[in-house]
Formats: sequence, C-alpha cells, structure tokens
Amino acid sequence: MSFKVEVLEEKKNELINRAELQFRIDHFGKGTPNRLEVKKKIAAMKNANEKLTIIRKMRTHYGSAYTTGKVNIYEDSKDLHLYEPFHIQVRNLDAEKRKEIYRLKKRKEPFKHLFELE
Repeated sequence: MSFKVEVLEEKKNELINRAELQFRIDHFGKGTPNRLEVKKKIAAMKNANEKLTIIRKMRTHYGSAYTTGKVNIYEDSKDLHLYEPFHIQVRNLDAEKRKEIYRLKKRKEPFKHLFELE
C-alpha cells in the first residue's frame, strides 16, 4: 500500500532522550495502513532505527480518509523499555512475534529475547 506520511509536529524530549512526532496519513479510497508499514515509513523518513521507533497511537475517525497518530523515536533500547508500556512494545512487532510473546508470558517463560532491540 502506498501512502504519504505528513509530520504535523516534531519535538525533541531531552529528558527522556527521544523524538516525539505527530503525523497524518491521507488514504482516500483505501483502508487504514498497517501499523508496521507506517513504522517502517517513518523510520526511513527520519533515518532512525526501525526497532527503536514506536507507534504510540493511530486513530482514524469514522468516515474520514485520514489517520492521525503519535510516534516516539528512541536513541537507546534501555530508554524504550523503561518508558514504553509492555503492550505498546508488543503492538509494534509482527503478528508471529506477538503470538509467541503472549504464549511464553502466559506460561511464565522468558520472552524478552524476542524483542531483538540490541
């Protein structure tokens, strides 16, 4: 799916050591883009590491042809683990890894190696 990402606002949060962006995607006549596709596109636009780019929120209003959202781009994986909730980190992975993480977590087995942030 081809779509254009427009950055509405960008600020650098020095305290947390991350860049915070607000974006808008116009997708007239098409469905809402996949979270992972948006993540790849924004990481490529900002020359950032895709694994340290977290889509925090995506929202499409009913009946509209655009999506707005927030992205956090971290410089360090330790900061990402510290400030992003577990469910947001998992939501930014592909479907297979999400299933595996939730399966291992349910069994109370180690799963942190599946995040592959280092």
